[in-house]
Amino acid sequence: MNRKTILSSHFPEFVEKWKNFQNNFKRNASWYITSDYCLDDKNKPNDVMTFTIFPFIHPYILKEGIKHNLSKDIKDFSNLSEKAINYIKESPYSFSISFIIECKNNIFNLEQNKQLMDKLIKGMDNWPQNKKEEFIHKIKSFKNYLYRKEIDIKTLSNISVLVHIMSSIIEFLLIKANARHIYWISDRDNITSFHNGIVHEFIRLGYANLINRRVSDNEVYGYLEAKDYDKKIFDDFIRIPDYISGSIASMDFTNVDEIPDKHYNLFDKSIVDNERIYIMKIKHLQNEDILSDLKFTRV
Repeated sequence: MNRKTILSSHFPEFVEKWKNFQNNFKRNASWYITSDYCLDDKNKPNDVMTFTIFPFIHPYILKEGIKHNLSKDIKDFSNLSEKAINYIKESPYSFSISFIIECKNNIFNLEQNKQLMDKLIKGMDNWPQNKKEEFIHKIKSFKNYLYRKEIDIKTLSNISVLVHIMSSIIEFLLIKANARHIYWISDRDNITSFHNGIVHEFIRLGYANLINRRVSDNEVYGYLEAKDYDKKIFDDFIRIPDYISGSIASMDFTNVDEIPDKHYNLFDKSIVDNERIYIMKIKHLQNEDILSDLKFTRV
C-alpha cells in the first residue's frame, strides 16, 4: 500500500515529531482532533488555524487537566499565569499543528467550485443509494447557493482552507497512525454552521479522495463531529488550540514591541522549540497552494 500522505510528503520533520509523540500511546487507535481559528482579525497580523490531537482516552481525564490549568479562553486574560504557560509547554496528551495562512480570502474560486459541484453530483449517480441519500440533498442545496447574486466569499474561503487541512490530517492519521476512529471537536463559528454544516460533508469527501481506498470502510469506525456528542464535556478541549492560535496570530516580528505580553510570553516560553507543536505555512497563489514549515528558535 502506498503510505505517502500530503503531510508526510511535505513535512518529514513533522513526521518525526509525531512519531515521538505517538510512541507514548502505542495501543491507541482512536484520536480526538480539536481546532480553533483566529481569522480576519484586523488587529492581528496573521490568520491562523490550529489543530490539537489528543489520544482517545476518557474525556474527563483530559477535561480536568485543561480546566485546572486553562480556566478561560486566552482572550479573557490580560496576562497568563506560569501555570498556564507551563501546561501548554508540557502537557503530555496533546500534539498541535498550526497553519499560518497567507492570501486566505482569495482561495475560493467560484467558477471552479460550480464545476466541481456539477461533477460531484454527476458522480453520485454511481454511489450506493444509502450514501447518496446522505449527501446529495446538501450538495445540491450548496450548489444552488453558489448561483446567488451575493455569496459570502470570506466564509467560503475559510471553509476551503479548513477542508484542505482537516482532510490532510485525517489522511495522515488513517495511513501513518493506523487510526480507526477520529472525532473532531471544532470551535463553533460560522465556518462550521454555514449552510447547515456543509463543511462536514466536504471533509468526508476530501479525506475519502485522499485515502483513495487505501483504507476500506469497514476498517474505519467513524469520523464524527462534536455536534453528535455533549458539547459541555468537550468545550474545554478547544482551549489548547485557542491559546496557540491566539499567540501565533499576534506575532508581528516587524514590530515586536506591539505584541501583547501574554501572546509573546506564551510563544517564547511554550511554542518555540516545542517538540509537540509544529507550525506550517500555506500561501495561496493563483494556480497552487505553497506549503512550507516555519522554524522559530530562541536567540
